[in-house]
Amino acid sequence: MELILITRPDLFAGETELITALLHHGLRLLHVRKPDASAAELEDWLRRIPTAYYPRLTLHDHHHLAVSLGLGGIHLNARNPQLPPGGFGGRVSRSCHTLDEVRRYKPTCDYVFLSPLFPSLSKPGYVGSLRPSDLDEASASGLIDRKVVALGGIDESRLGRVRDLGFGGVALLGDVWGRTRAELIPHYLRMQRLATQAPPAVVLTIAGSDSSGGAGIQADIKTISSLGAYAASVITAVTAQNTMGVRGVHPVPADFLGLQIDTVLADLNVQAVKIGMVGQAEAVAALARSLDAYAGPVVYDPVMISTSGHRLMEPEAVDAVCRQLIPRCALITPNLHEARLLSGRDIRTVEDMERAAIDLSGRYATSFLLKGGHLEGGRMCDVLCQADGRLIRYDSPRVDSRNLHGTGCTLSSAIATFLALHNPMEEAVGCAKRYVTQAITEASHLRIGQGHGPLWHFFT
Repeated sequence: MELILITRPDLFAGETELITALLHHGLRLLHVRKPDASAAELEDWLRRIPTAYYPRLTLHDHHHLAVSLGLGGIHLNARNPQLPPGGFGGRVSRSCHTLDEVRRYKPTCDYVFLSPLFPSLSKPGYVGSLRPSDLDEASASGLIDRKVVALGGIDESRLGRVRDLGFGGVALLGDVWGRTRAELIPHYLRMQRLATQAPPAVVLTIAGSDSSGGAGIQADIKTISSLGAYAASVITAVTAQNTMGVRGVHPVPADFLGLQIDTVLADLNVQAVKIGMVGQAEAVAALARSLDAYAGPVVYDPVMISTSGHRLMEPEAVDAVCRQLIPRCALITPNLHEARLLSGRDIRTVEDMERAAIDLSGRYATSFLLKGGHLEGGRMCDVLCQADGRLIRYDSPRVDSRNLHGTGCTLSSAIATFLALHNPMEEAVGCAKRYVTQAITEASHLRIGQGHGPLWHFFT
């Protein structure tokens, strides 16, 4: 079943931020129902939502905004029963409160709501006339099908009944918005899995192990898990390290690296892959061979040069990465040292970053995100050049903290997770950037180890 969320009828502080977070986490259809809002208030509300998500929005009131803003759908009801305004070519849905209305309107709509199925959770005392026997007959006759969405009083205990009746979707309002902000997104994700009967998105991280837990495979697993996806892992190397530094590295043999990847991909439905440290040319070749048959997005954080400028990869391995690995990836996330190595350019300003990003993206026909953490100044600026040549800057405040260990790992695995949740590239990067900034902020006062500590991934 499709899971649809309907907004609260009122406007409240922080609502668009919550809505955006739900869209980031995979909400496919949002019905915007604000019956008392003026057209100007509603337009202002809508403009706070990233435009990349407009195709997922369906408007209940002031339908002309769906045309002017390019929204994905409009909803017809007793307040607004007329056909779509001229020039609108998106989805059309309608509210139905009887089975006769379903018969009447279903042929002319993409889908219809049937409500209330059960006593409403958001409107105390609102009970419809639909009897269990009526619903059973409508199901048996085929009237209830994939074009009919159940609405009204639906919570986890009633999803099974709705599914058994054959509804194509379920719409939630009171069950979600009646919860605290801390509970809202985790509960939505649970209801999404129950409604669709689908497992969480699977993200595979291929990286080295950090024995102190702050970077590498450990940071990736924390990030992926905290963002609501399932983390699978392939270890490229075992390290002996702590917050003070690295004392030893033991690479995993190339043939066993390939065996790990092949074994995971043969069983799990992996929606995105993140790659971190791969030190030897043989390992790069094995990794590239194993990914030949993989069609999903791959995010590569090229751990070639450390943040202090120390070279971590031999020249032959860098050559193998450029020839065999980068062309297979959807996004590369080099720091400025690595961007200089890959592009052969001197990079000192944001404009230099943009020129290097354009050069690299054109050379390898893929997207590059150049991380500007080493630029001077009070703000951070990363530059994304997408495969089609579009440039986007991401500005954020610089957080004063010594706890930055694993920042690059966290960013790249967060981007992979948001791609696995079906976000477009620019939104996946933007959302991951916000997540990393908050993780750095939350960790700024932590004292884990005596050196450079980790981020805190598990903030609310």
